[in-house]
Amino acid sequence: MTDYWKHLAGDNSIEPIDLFLKVRDLYTACLKHLYNDPKNIPDFRIHFELEQHNEEDAIETGYPVCTVTRKSSQITESVIRDLSEIDNFENSFTWYQDDIFIVFDYRADASSPLLFITRAFWHELYQQLGSFGIRRLRMSYMYEPLIATGVMDFFYSFYRLDINLITTLSASTYESAYVNATVFMPRFENDGEKLQRRSNLDIVFREQIPFQVENLRQVRKILEMSDKYVALVVNKAGRIYGLTSESPLLSECVIRLWGHLTWTITFEGGKISYYDARYHLHTERDNDLGTLHKLTSKMNPLNTDKLEAVILQAVRQRHGTILILGRAQDIQSEAERLCAAKNAIGIQRANLSDKVGLLTYLTSIDGAMFMDYDCTCACIGAILDGDAVTTGSTARGARYNSTVNYITRRAQLGQEFVGIVVSEDGTVDAVTDSRIIRLNLNP
Repeated sequence: MTDYWKHLAGDNSIEPIDLFLKVRDLYTACLKHLYNDPKNIPDFRIHFELEQHNEEDAIETGYPVCTVTRKSSQITESVIRDLSEIDNFENSFTWYQDDIFIVFDYRADASSPLLFITRAFWHELYQQLGSFGIRRLRMSYMYEPLIATGVMDFFYSFYRLDINLITTLSASTYESAYVNATVFMPRFENDGEKLQRRSNLDIVFREQIPFQVENLRQVRKILEMSDKYVALVVNKAGRIYGLTSESPLLSECVIRLWGHLTWTITFEGGKISYYDARYHLHTERDNDLGTLHKLTSKMNPLNTDKLEAVILQAVRQRHGTILILGRAQDIQSEAERLCAAKNAIGIQRANLSDKVGLLTYLTSIDGAMFMDYDCTCACIGAILDGDAVTTGSTARGARYNSTVNYITRRAQLGQEFVGIVVSEDGTVDAVTDSRIIRLNLNP
């Protein structure tokens, strides 16, 4: 049955190649919902069996395979005798149906959430193709549910972790405060057994606490004992049994809850976050503060490490704050202008790169701190003034909106600044005149 793919497309006028390209484009669109920067989407490959061959025929003639890549419009064809001949086959998602196969190779290892997301994507796509055909295919409204399904399946399969519990905890308050906590969760081995954490905990509970949604209120309460530096530890039975100030084991995932509906999970080989009601998969290139120098041509990339230390300290300000970064002459002139108008507290120029501990105190008052790219501070407690020149967001607070407006207004006057907005809910945004980027800094 050489026209299998035409039959699946529900339209004999559709060439299989057109169907494959359509699948490629839909998969790309799905991944754009998953990565903060489209440049981080892997250069995946999709291998389709062109004709329906059973195993006996394939031994004689081989499987004719068409390969489609994300970045190229060129389609390659080859003949293989066995699927193992496909590059990276062991780490790819493979689907079989009616002596036909399709292989998604996303250039990652088999323990990636992409494996589960790809599986959910293809199953939905195949169902829709079989029911509606390619011309009536509607996938865009399904991308977020498919990603959520894949993420939940991944963490349950490898860690027996209920992602719904994590999201619910991040939305829960204790004495009117949102959660700021860390949890270590052991990974399941292939035989279904979890690796046991070493017993040298700082605190061991006499009665273990079930880490499950049915025990939500008690879990939320016990999370108050934890923060970025002290973690609750879950054992192989899915129960919280102690506290540790040590680093996690390689076999553990690190669950970092740090604000309203905001969390990050770091696992062996990757990191995924949830904020703005969406999942965000990070790559090795997604190094947060390491991308700051790309926001402006005026920032020296060699200063990134110093800035990272300063900004990370400011992020620990739980009531939120604002850092305004810029060239030394622009920062100084603005500090003088704002101080003359009694809208800021002027200080003698002080380099904070070796005094990062002071950031917690200097940012404890309302207003913004002005600092150049060499980490030299010129004023604190600054009120960001100026006429409204850009559209704000009613979903965000005054700190965020005033920064966006201020940055835009100063750009119109020839001054290029970068604003770092730390909100009370723990979210951190980098603001320029043309871009706003969410930074995942896990305060």
